Amino acid sequence: AMLFLIVLVAAYAALWPFTRATWTVRERARIALAVGMVVAGVSHLVNPLPFVQHLPTWVPERSGIVFASGLVEIALGVALLSPARWRPLVGLALAGYLVCGLLLDNNVAVAGIDVAGQPGGLYPWLRLPLQFVFIGLALWSTGATSVRSVRDALSDVLASVTRREAGPPVEEAR
Repeated sequence: AMLFLIVLVAAYAALWPFTRATWTVRERARIALAVGMVVAGVSHLVNPLPFVQHLPTWVPERSGIVFASGLVEIALGVALLSPARWRPLVGLALAGYLVCGLLLDNNVAVAGIDVAGQPGGLYPWLRLPLQFVFIGLALWSTGATSVRSVRDALSDVLASVTRREAGPPVEEAR
């Protein structure tokens, strides 16, 4: 959570000079979140041990789950760059994913699990409130805080899928 926060702040700061006049704070936050998710996903693939340690030992195929979750994080990061009309759905999906991360961080804190590369003591407890910040950022930066925007995004996605399933328009015989 701390590394993720550092990546978010660094990405936001890097965007600032180039986008100050053209992008809103919300847009820069969404892009920074996209960068953060891709970096987090890659870290799952490159250094899976700490993420495996977050999972309870009774969970089967922990390494496979961490690998798959890394791919999901990369996909969610890329999806944050999707067309604006679909972003509220991406925000909801990301928030749901981050809730799962919150549950795992809670498990680490409550069970006192030692995680490679992370300090013990109060550190796992300090990570928990940050997860709520990340969840809020996912919802706010994508516009998923409005029921109307989520409904409109879902309607747009369903209409798009329906058009694809119907195939190309058929010309009428003359």
